[in-house]
Amino acid sequence: MASPIPIASFGNNSQVAQDIRSKLLPEYDITHICLTLDAAQSELPALFAGALETAPSSGLGSNANLPPTQRKIPQALIFGGGVPEEQVKSITEAVLAKAPSAKPIHITREQIVNAGGSGPNPDIIARVLKAKLDEEVGNGNGGSDDSE
Repeated sequence: MASPIPIASFGNNSQVAQDIRSKLLPEYDITHICLTLDAAQSELPALFAGALETAPSSGLGSNANLPPTQRKIPQALIFGGGVPEEQVKSITEAVLAKAPSAKPIHITREQIVNAGGSGPNPDIIARVLKAKLDEEVGNGNGGSDDSE
């Protein structure tokens, strides 16, 4: 079995972030979770540039308890639906300046509602994210169409 593709996230709800992380596995692994704008600004550009010294300040994500030599550089950055557009833009620009191949993925609350969700529904959010991640970074197995 192929290793999960590492991704990072920025959102403001730790429980939803953890629920989504578990639902994206085994295809995608959220290695680094940021819960504040300050953390996202200071941690994500450096992380995407390959600086693995800083563990997630949130304590969440698979990189949180690993030594720097075992941490993974994410290939994509997902944003929570509650992150304001100006913050998405600011963090996206900062990350892409350091890592032009990074794939920013932002889903909106409207997209979740259109997919049948009401509020932060981790099942629906994960389904929408998986489809977008499969398009942007692929899961290496051609399994982008295995939804139920």
